[in-house]
Parts: sequence; structure tokens; C-alpha cells
Amino acid sequence: MPLTFRYLCFRETLRLLASGGRDGQTVMKWFVYKYFFVRKGDRVPFLVFLSMLVAVGLLRWYFYEHPIKSDEPAAPEIVESEYASFLKKAKADEVARAARFERGGAERRVETFPFDPNRADSATFVRLGLAPWQARNALKYRAKGGVWRSADDFARLYGLSQADFERLRPYIRIRPEDAAGPARRSREEKTTFVRSEKLAEGSVVDLNTADTTLLKRIPGIGSYYSRKICRYREQLGGFVSAQQIAEVEGLPEGIERWFVVGEQPDVKKINVNRADFKTLVHHPYLDYEQVKVIVTHIHKFGPLTGWDDLRLYKEFSEDDFRRLTPYFVF
Repeated sequence: MPLTFRYLCFRETLRLLASGGRDGQTVMKWFVYKYFFVRKGDRVPFLVFLSMLVAVGLLRWYFYEHPIKSDEPAAPEIVESEYASFLKKAKADEVARAARFERGGAERRVETFPFDPNRADSATFVRLGLAPWQARNALKYRAKGGVWRSADDFARLYGLSQADFERLRPYIRIRPEDAAGPARRSREEKTTFVRSEKLAEGSVVDLNTADTTLLKRIPGIGSYYSRKICRYREQLGGFVSAQQIAEVEGLPEGIERWFVVGEQPDVKKINVNRADFKTLVHHPYLDYEQVKVIVTHIHKFGPLTGWDDLRLYKEFSEDDFRRLTPYFVF
């Protein structure tokens, strides 16, 4: 019954509103007072609540119409992007250069003139119609000690087509000294290899300053391992202990006795917070997973203040921190 009564009241109210006149105005005032009147004590909370609803609605509308666009990827995406760039940079550059070369191929002028492939530079090869990457192959071949001893030998250039070789063959000029093989050269022209004198037992050399010539004088170390030691020293940034020579694989046991390191070795230090992914992952004491942890941590929590910030990560151990300390700063 109450619902029926309310329905009748509501219908009567609508009828009076529709009829207009004085009764309609009275009913309108009664309707507003009945359903929209707020007591004086409730007005402040009501206005605050109403303001909050309006503010929330405006914010939802604003962000819906103006979504936040961020070009900065999430931390894992940054790590993967830098690592992918590190692995594919050379290939991407090669593809771009090849594309530029092909686009300009129709406009590129091909010349023919006498040339010596054993002495021509890259610009000369390109003028003759070779692609830049073919010119680089020729220079690499010569850098490794390769010599073309006849015009027919030039056909072995990697990437050179038979048509290009036939076009260039009449213009190839080989000097007599290059055409003569090692067996035909005079004894005076032959390279004399002098065996370096080995150091006496008990001698020591500074591991950070020794060059390949001095390293080869140590028993058990030849040209290959002397270069390998220098290359590892450069990657590491310098040695802080003679025991680190054992980290170079393949050296004989007890090789540490031939080396010393100064009291204050001048090692190259890397700022962890400023170095990029490529620089960090190139260091022999850091692997990919550790560098990924470092980059992600810096992105999420800001610059590192020390190795203690990474002690909770399973990728690092106390031995890692001990080895890394001399080579990194924050």
C-alpha cells in the first residue's frame, strides 16, 4: 500500500505541474523542498562531497581526452633494447650502407683505369665499380698479409662476380716484387726471424707495463699468449694483483712468479651510474645477467651508492663484489 500511495502522489504532482498556474508553482516548491532540501548542518559535508564528485569527473574526462604518452620504455625494455642494439649495431650499419649504395647505384659512375690491387685504397676500388663492402674485403685480405701475385689471383676476392673480374682483368697491374713468390725471392729479401732470449729464472716484470716483446721473453709465453695477455689487460682496465694472470686461459702453471704489480696500480675505473649497457657488459668481471640487474635497479630506484645496494640479488656474491671494487666507482 505505501508504494501505491507514493505512486498516486507522484502522479498527482506531475498532473499539477503539467497544468501550470498557481497550483503548479506551489507543487514545484513543495517538490524541490521535499527532494532537494538539505539541512543547514549537512550543507558543508554535502558541498564537499559534491565538489569531490565534480573533481573526479573532470579528472576522468581530462585524462580520457588527453592520455599520458610516454616514450620511455619500462626497465626490462631498456635493458633488452640496449643489448639488442649492442649485438646488431654492426649489422644494421652494414644494411643501411648497402641500401644507400643500391639507391645510388644507378647514379654512380663506374670508371676503368690501370690499378694495382695490392696498393689501391678503398676509394679506388669503389671508382672501379666495386661495392664498398667488396672494397673492405680487399683491404682486410691485404691487412692479414694477403698478396695478389697475378691478375688471375684477383678473381678470388670474396664477393667479386665473374663479370666484374672479366671487366677489370685487363687493367690489373702487379708489381714484379709482388709477383715473385717467396721461393723465388733472393735470400737477402727473406725475413729473418730472431728468437728472443728468455729471461733468467727469478726475473720479474711489471704486469701492467710489459709489452708483447717483453712478455715473449718469459718461458712459456709466445706471440699468441703475449697478445692475449695485453688484450685481457686492456679489457680489464689494468691488473691489481699478479694472481690475476691466472685468469688468462692456457698459460702454464706457476706463471705468476714472473710478474709483479706496483703498490698503486693505475687501473681504469668505470662509473657504474653513468656507463651504458655495452660498456658494462664488456668488462670481464660482469656477465649479462649482472649488468641487467644493475641497469634495472638504477632505472627503478635511482643511482647506486655502492655495491651494498645489490647484496640482495642472487646474481652477485661476495667474491664478485671483491673483484669489482677496484674497477668501478659510483
